[in-house]
Amino acid sequence: MNPWTLLGLDADADTRSIKRRYAQLLKQHRPDEDAEAFQRLREAYEQALAHAAAEDRPRDAGSEQRQAPAAASTLVVEGQPVVAAATEAPAHARLKQLLEANDSLDAALQQAREQGLEADLQRHLLARCATLDEEGLRILRWGMQRLQWLSPWQADYLPRTHSDALAARLLALELETLQHRLQAGEERAVVDAATALLASDWLQSFDRRQKLQDGMVWMLEVTEHWSGGLFERLCRLFGWNEDSGELPCSVERWNWLCWRCQRHAVGQRVQQHLQLDWPLRAEERAAWLLLKPMHEREARVLADHFDDEDWQACQGLDELLTERHPELVELLGLQIDTDWRRWQPRQWTVPATVYAWLLLFTAMFATSLQEAQMSVYLERSSGYLGLGLKDLLISVGMVAWMVMFVRGWSRLARYLTRLDVPLSRVLLPAGWRDRGAGMLLLRHGLPAAFFAMIVAAFAPSLVSGWVVFGAALLLEVVFLGLVGSRRSPWPRWSMWRNGAFKVDYSKKAEW
Repeated sequence: MNPWTLLGLDADADTRSIKRRYAQLLKQHRPDEDAEAFQRLREAYEQALAHAAAEDRPRDAGSEQRQAPAAASTLVVEGQPVVAAATEAPAHARLKQLLEANDSLDAALQQAREQGLEADLQRHLLARCATLDEEGLRILRWGMQRLQWLSPWQADYLPRTHSDALAARLLALELETLQHRLQAGEERAVVDAATALLASDWLQSFDRRQKLQDGMVWMLEVTEHWSGGLFERLCRLFGWNEDSGELPCSVERWNWLCWRCQRHAVGQRVQQHLQLDWPLRAEERAAWLLLKPMHEREARVLADHFDDEDWQACQGLDELLTERHPELVELLGLQIDTDWRRWQPRQWTVPATVYAWLLLFTAMFATSLQEAQMSVYLERSSGYLGLGLKDLLISVGMVAWMVMFVRGWSRLARYLTRLDVPLSRVLLPAGWRDRGAGMLLLRHGLPAAFFAMIVAAFAPSLVSGWVVFGAALLLEVVFLGLVGSRRSPWPRWSMWRNGAFKVDYSKKAEW
């Protein structure tokens, strides 16, 4: 497209008109809103400037030729001092004197305009900014505010290459300042400063805005701690969007930044959970069980309230902290309980029931053999089959009643946990207690003693009841100790996809 048509100007427009029109259109075609339209506007602007500059050179040459005789006549008529003033360029000493004579740059600029030295003063001050020391930075910011330095519509007589170099160095300083603020945790100040930079005139160029975004990405990569909220605000500010493909960097770097955001979000959420007075949700209870240092009593009380949702939350948090963000626990100064599965309920009802029935049936059958007159009884009845059938039915009924009793007692014993755990710690071996997650004296020992009394009541009279009680209690305690220490004598069977069965000792027993 013709640049003059795009700019809405005539082909003989001068440089000042072109820059004024470009500044007006730039407000309509901002690079952050429509990069393609801005690029077309920029190309038309540069072509128009090049055309205007080519037209101005022959016109200026002719003007100098026409003015030369006048200058000469002025020399003859009015004398030598006038010729010297017209032909000599303002000296560096004169500009320095002008700056020293005024208290402010604004006053010096006004006086330079009155003397026709504004262009020389701007070039002099812009050259002074080359070092970008404290004084040079102050002058540069003054020129950017008052004279639109480094912007697309700065004065024509200022060297563009020098302005671009200054803009690059100034952007580096701004990014360094932002990084220091981010390291200090001043995230709101970083967003405010980035917003101001994005709206500044000197960063309206597409290339400079792209460098600003590159610098922001680099700043996020090299800074250790920043929140996901900061990243979201920067995405909205710069228009970064993964769904639309508007990414400021490669996909690998972007995924790494997103991973950092997720890690921070997880860490912040975990810290909030650990600061609660008591966890109420599954995610909160999982964080407490895996990460919060607790006494055995507190952990036992907490685990007693867990259900399937809580154990799933524990599994998810464990995978998140050990597989996806293994360094997060160290960053938070915490320690994860890798053996948290010891608190899970152990599915030992069936083997315990069978175990108890065997004890009771053995005692009852032995008693029946002793009390019966074996010769007469065996002739009347069906022999051992009839004798065992009676004891079998009675023992099954007793064990079924005992199972219901133990379940009810287990729920009731939860209210005694704060007493049960200290007693178990004193009276039971550490392996059986399993740090509060295994066998407990009141919760498991009392039902075992009660059942041992039942077995002793049905034991043969030839054997002392205390001996039977002690033997039954010993066998029950050994059983509970094995279950409590997760060394279950019954293998867990698992079926593979091909239909074959094999023993699986890798899965931990459930409490």
